Amino acid sequence: MKKLKLKCKPLDDLLGGGLENGTITMIYGEAGSGKTNLCLQATRECTSQGQKVAFIDTEGVSMERLKQLCERNYDFKKILDNILFFSPNSFEDQEKMINDAINLENIELIVIDTINLFYRINLEEDKDATMRSFLRQMANLQMAARKKEFFVLISEQVYTDKSGEIKPFTHRETDHMTKTVLKIEKNSQMGKRNATIVKHRSQPEGKTSVFTITSNGLE
Repeated sequence: MKKLKLKCKPLDDLLGGGLENGTITMIYGEAGSGKTNLCLQATRECTSQGQKVAFIDTEGVSMERLKQLCERNYDFKKILDNILFFSPNSFEDQEKMINDAINLENIELIVIDTINLFYRINLEEDKDATMRSFLRQMANLQMAARKKEFFVLISEQVYTDKSGEIKPFTHRETDHMTKTVLKIEKNSQMGKRNATIVKHRSQPEGKTSVFTITSNGLE
C-alpha cells in the first residue's frame, strides 16, 4: 500500500503516514473548516512528484490560493501542468466527469470538492434517481481506485442531526464505501483546526490532532 504524505505533520501522523491508495478518503466539516485547503495541499504534493491529478471542482476553486500554496519551494507551472480540472454544472455532469477521470491513464489522485453539492440540489427534484446516481458514482470510484491503485479524496458538506452532532450529508450512503473518514472542525484559536479520525483501517476512532492553516498551507 502506498501513502501520499500531505506534508502537514499533524495530519500525516494522524493518518498513519498520509492518504492510502486504492481506497476513498472522505473529509467533512462546516464551511471554512479547511476542506478545500486540504484537497489543494494533497493535489500539490501529488503533482510536485510529477504525478497526474484529476480535480473535480463543484464550488469554484481559487487558483490564487493554489498558487499561494506553491510559493515556498514548489514549481507552480509543473504543478498546474499535472492537474486536469473538471468543472461540472450539474449532477449529471458530475457523474460523467467522474467516469472520464476514472478512465484517464496514469492518474495518481482523483479529488472531488465537494461531492454532494449537486446531490443536495437534485434530491428535491428526484430523490430515487439522485440516490442511484450518487451510489453509482461512489461505487465506480471505489472499484476503479482498488483496481488501478490510485488515491481518491472527496470532501463533503455537512448537516446537524437531532442530537446536535455534525455529520456528512451522505454518511448513510457512503459509510460502506469509504475506508478513511476525517472530520475537520474550527478551533477557538485563530487559524487552528481540529482533525478527528471517524473511520480508519489502522488508526483508532476518535484520535485527534490540531493543525494550522497558514498562507503556505496546512502545517
